Amino acid sequence: MSVAKSLSEDQVAQIRSWAEEGAQLPEVQRRLATDLGVKVTYMEVRFLLGDLGIELKSPEPEPEPETEADDSDFDEALDADDDGASPGGVRVTFSELVRPGTAVSGRVTFANGKTAEWWVDQMGRLGLNPDDREFRPSETEMMEFQRELQRVARSRGY
Repeated sequence: MSVAKSLSEDQVAQIRSWAEEGAQLPEVQRRLATDLGVKVTYMEVRFLLGDLGIELKSPEPEPEPETEADDSDFDEALDADDDGASPGGVRVTFSELVRPGTAVSGRVTFANGKTAEWWVDQMGRLGLNPDDREFRPSETEMMEFQRELQRVARSRGY
């Protein structure tokens, strides 16, 4: 028997109000048990919301914290190897689906527009697979990439 069929209209209205307030699945599950006395599993809550046609709001993304990290060693190394190319212009993204055998993975677009897949394995080793097999990033490009990777990783809580 469906849990949705055993709920009263008042209980359904209460669940809808939780969803409108921004409650997520674990919160709805907890409130069902504490407020309504309905003990259900996480999966049953998902089915219940689907049966009732209730959609949960996506949580608002947290703003990136502004950190003042000491990157002076990186800056000095970039200045020493600077061949006239402007630092920056590197864009790093993290994949939601992590590449098998890695801790994290994603994509990088270098300042020159060349792209590559990157990953960090469980041992902390960085790997790079350029889309263009002929492309070999310079030392400066790799340092810019690593600095941007660190910045984005910090903002994501790594």
